[in-house]
Amino acid sequence: MKFRYKARNQQGVLQEGQVEAATINSAMITLQRHNLVVISIEPIKESSLSLSLYRVWEGVKPKEFVIFSRQLAVLVEAKVPLTMALKGIINQSDNPYFAKVLAAILADVDEGKTLSESMKKHPDVFSELYANMVESGELSGNLQKVLEDLADNTEKNYALTQRIKGVLYYPSFIIIAFVTVAFLMLSFVIPKLLSMVEETAIKLPWTTKLLIAVGDFMHSYWWVVLLAMMAAIAGGVYYIKTEDGKKEKDILILKVPLLGKVVKYIYLARFAENFSTLVKSGIPIVNALQISARVVGNVVYEQIILDVAERVKVGETISENMAKYEEFPQVMVQMMKIGEETGKIDSTLTSMAKFYTREADQLVSNLSSIIEPILIVVLGIGVGILVFSIIIPIYNVAQSIK
Repeated sequence: MKFRYKARNQQGVLQEGQVEAATINSAMITLQRHNLVVISIEPIKESSLSLSLYRVWEGVKPKEFVIFSRQLAVLVEAKVPLTMALKGIINQSDNPYFAKVLAAILADVDEGKTLSESMKKHPDVFSELYANMVESGELSGNLQKVLEDLADNTEKNYALTQRIKGVLYYPSFIIIAFVTVAFLMLSFVIPKLLSMVEETAIKLPWTTKLLIAVGDFMHSYWWVVLLAMMAAIAGGVYYIKTEDGKKEKDILILKVPLLGKVVKYIYLARFAENFSTLVKSGIPIVNALQISARVVGNVVYEQIILDVAERVKVGETISENMAKYEEFPQVMVQMMKIGEETGKIDSTLTSMAKFYTREADQLVSNLSSIIEPILIVVLGIGVGILVFSIIIPIYNVAQSIK
């Protein structure tokens, strides 16, 4: 972190400059070591554009959160002062953006703020769940255990997210590869192959005529099609990031055959895992529900869980309200009811998280084995149409020459 300062040297000459340090106190000590009398010192705020670029290019990976949580837990358990612990972690960080955020947190802690208060000032890095759990650990005096739980929770959430991506990677790659090859073929290869066929008097199949028309258009205006595709992709990505677009995407993904059931189980596992972690940390039930809703990753489930939280506020049970929504399976409703009656919601939720994670894994395996033959059939049909439209006319031309 950089600081701008004004100071006088031993001869009384005024000096201005910049110094880099983890905290304002560290900066003052550095200047004093150089025999300077500090008149004023203030942090240099980086522009929002600079921070945005750091965030985009660097980001903070889940693995880095896990390492940070475990390192801080070990240092806290060893009774190392929080400021010294943060300094040590900052010095070892390989991520410049994460190091800058931690340095800002260190500066706040050094000024007397709590760790959770400092983290809440950086919601793009530390989620509401993370900051609230740290706060509960500070209040209960059990910060070390909370940090260990956070590390475990981060790993499990990351694994669940990777399962969703894993389902989509293979078909997405195949479709993108097929579209790319088809674009290149239609734009540059097929027009040349069919140019001689078009000049003959041989009767052409309708598929070949269509291919010739498309090929001629693509050969002349391929750049228009490419720009249109790029604009459509960019527009789609932008729309998905809007509130309405995200809601429509989340609704749609739950309705997609086969895939919808997989992501549903993953969302249920994520909800149960996060809710369990928060309850075990001593967060009040209503607050735990509200936080879990905001980190579940799906607008549909977020709204449902927030509605349940509102009903729990007025004295109703979680299970009776979950039963009103088909998005929650009856098994989960019954398990939640048992947890409420026995006073063991956290352990019940942990069991549910494990159950739905196993179910999601099994569905992912089944889905992968189903998607492959479907893609093979679809690609086979596409290739068959191309072969029929190109090879048959060329064969007929060759026969007529004989």
